[in-house]
Amino acid sequence: MPTSSADETIHSASPREGLAVVALALAAFSLNLNTNVLGALLPFVREDLGLEDGAGKVLVAAAAAGSALGALAVGPLAAAWGRRRMLVVGLSLFTAASVAHLWAASFFWFALLRGVSGVAVGVAYAAASALVAEVVPYERRGGALGRFTAGMFLAIPIGMPLSVVLANHGAWRGIFLVQAAIGGLACWWSLRAVPVTAAVEQRGSTRAVLRNGPAMAALLATLLHVGSFFTTVQLATSWLDDTGRVAKEDQIWVWVALGTCSVLGSALLGRAADRYGKRAFVLATSVVLVLCFGLLAREPEALPLAAVGVLLAVVAAARTGPLQALVSGLVPAHELGALMGMRGFAMQMGVAGFALAAVPIGAQAGFSGVLWFAAACQVLSYLAIRVGVRRAR
Repeated sequence: MPTSSADETIHSASPREGLAVVALALAAFSLNLNTNVLGALLPFVREDLGLEDGAGKVLVAAAAAGSALGALAVGPLAAAWGRRRMLVVGLSLFTAASVAHLWAASFFWFALLRGVSGVAVGVAYAAASALVAEVVPYERRGGALGRFTAGMFLAIPIGMPLSVVLANHGAWRGIFLVQAAIGGLACWWSLRAVPVTAAVEQRGSTRAVLRNGPAMAALLATLLHVGSFFTTVQLATSWLDDTGRVAKEDQIWVWVALGTCSVLGSALLGRAADRYGKRAFVLATSVVLVLCFGLLAREPEALPLAAVGVLLAVVAAARTGPLQALVSGLVPAHELGALMGMRGFAMQMGVAGFALAAVPIGAQAGFSGVLWFAAACQVLSYLAIRVGVRRAR
């Protein structure tokens, strides 16, 4: 059968474009290693650094706050220096800060490096996201950002087990050397594969995005989606252990399996959004996520729990790239850096806000209440796209 011109456009990616996306996905992998590995390392860090109660939360918060600030600064900095240069600066700072973790022997210096590496993650991830959107036409951007996001999710099934293995051998700091090496490789590869295009970040782009109603609605949807999904997954570890469903000693294999499902969902389903429409894909997957959280809130037995968990991991990951692509189509090319920076900021605020709100909800209604709250956030995310983003496809 003859193919339409739209189909030909979707499938006509050049080899240079593909190499650029892979290089940026490798950057996302290294950056998300930094975000995820501390959870697995906290027991070992607490012992070696002699941390007091609550210090672990400070370390997590330092990285998150640094990422939020770094992402928010990308728009103005990219307007002055360019997006690719901001990516290189962010990855270089990330590599140096990661290596410096090897010598941080006290809580103060370790917390400071968590904050510095968080700033680098915020800058580099927002710049990399903008560069994917800059390099790949909108018609193929759902698949490209799906592959980019798959690189981010790959840090879970690889980074967490590797962290535990290194820690069990008395070398927990080694994971920071690993992420530094990958970050350095991603920096070198990006310089070779990511082209310097004609698109230039415009001064005042951050203010322009703030005045863009559909873009702000899509960023609100991102905040609600990312905050409810990622925070619920983190809180689920204690629930699985406390209820006897999966002991904490065995949970690493759960996250390997679910992380792999997330990688596959993100990498393989993004192109469906390009074919059927990014907005329609995001809305449909929102409905599925609401159903998944609602089913989990009923606290099913082991087999249904595993089936819904797998579906949740696949669909939530598959939604992330197309939602990012949909957001990117709401602004002109000269505002992409500011938009992706604000998206990174919204993600961090979503995680922090949901975590704070989940504390009283969990105290009153248990983890089931937290899951219903996550379902409500996904409903609001659906409504933000349905009502606020009407004309995008």
